Amino acid sequence: MIYVDAKNIVENSVIETRGRSFVRQADLKIDSLLVTSDILRIDDRSENQFENPQRINIDWIKKLIAPVVAGSLKLDKVEALYGDEGGYRSPRWRIYSAMHLPMKGESWASVYQSVDADLMENEIFEKFDGKLTVGFELPPYLIEFLERHALPYIDFTIHPVRFLPDYMMGIRTNVMEWEAKISSCALADSVVYDFARISASRTTRIMQGKLPEAGSALFLGQLTVDASLISNGSIVGDDYLVDCLMKLSSLYPKVYFKSHPHCKFREARKKLISKIKNCEWIEINIYDALACDRFDYVTAISSGGVIESKYFGKDGEWMLPKENYFDVAAQDRCQVYWPVYQASMMTGFWEFVVSGEDEDKFQAQAPNPFEGAVKFNLNMKWGR
Repeated sequence: MIYVDAKNIVENSVIETRGRSFVRQADLKIDSLLVTSDILRIDDRSENQFENPQRINIDWIKKLIAPVVAGSLKLDKVEALYGDEGGYRSPRWRIYSAMHLPMKGESWASVYQSVDADLMENEIFEKFDGKLTVGFELPPYLIEFLERHALPYIDFTIHPVRFLPDYMMGIRTNVMEWEAKISSCALADSVVYDFARISASRTTRIMQGKLPEAGSALFLGQLTVDASLISNGSIVGDDYLVDCLMKLSSLYPKVYFKSHPHCKFREARKKLISKIKNCEWIEINIYDALACDRFDYVTAISSGGVIESKYFGKDGEWMLPKENYFDVAAQDRCQVYWPVYQASMMTGFWEFVVSGEDEDKFQAQAPNPFEGAVKFNLNMKWGR
């Protein structure tokens, strides 16, 4: 990085493209690696609002991926920033205090998109200066801060396509050369479509008997606390959910509500759903639901299941206006996460990404959709 002073970047070190601010690899001056996430996140279900609920994800990325990224860059120092270090002197406490906001979930939602630039610089700039930030689901306010100061980052998330043999990472970065190499290792959509076809064909054999009403709509439930539920500075709740379901029930003969598998308020949700006309609770595997050809429309407030639905030939969309960070085919791929299968944990992959040599190659391995596909489809067992 090239600085005019401690907080101002020379203009020609930043490349504006696709609505983003990229930095050049040649301009990087990195002396250590910093692992972090949403340092301002608050979960009202927690007994300790001072402690960042993202600690578990920060520690996970620090153990799983940070060592191989740091090793590829020959960096000896790897630190973690939780945001709650120092109690009342922590960035988390000081930022909320400066904005006169209580330590509550509604405060987190109000700052999720953007935090005052001067406040961010005063409180956290020195913690990121000269470091490569490795993040887990970095929030918009932190992405905005890093790109404003041309500070390099690599950000990870769990990709919403989850019917492959293993889950996979979504990866994004603001280092232009690194993004090009990461995108070259992205899992091809054709592979995902093949897995969906194998899964859907199994559904035709196992989903017998009473089926959902044809021509109906499927609504995918979500957890009650999630960043994807933030809209216009607040977290949408049951009132928004009811409005969505009532609208759908006026358009389709039947609306089926499928709960999130980790929902802890199932009985309360069932009671809520039972009061809505033409709306019915359904117990069904999501991939059987997407494949059974009974639903004309798949929707949710902002569930990743809607992204998966396209691979099963479904017309799906979110009720909440959101930017799709997983649409790598979009013309304006602003801050897109590239789907990388397993390679994100491999030393060879990161050596390929951070190398300045164009001729360096890394062969990303794709899972085989047809391995064991017949046995999986038949759902029966003979012999061994």
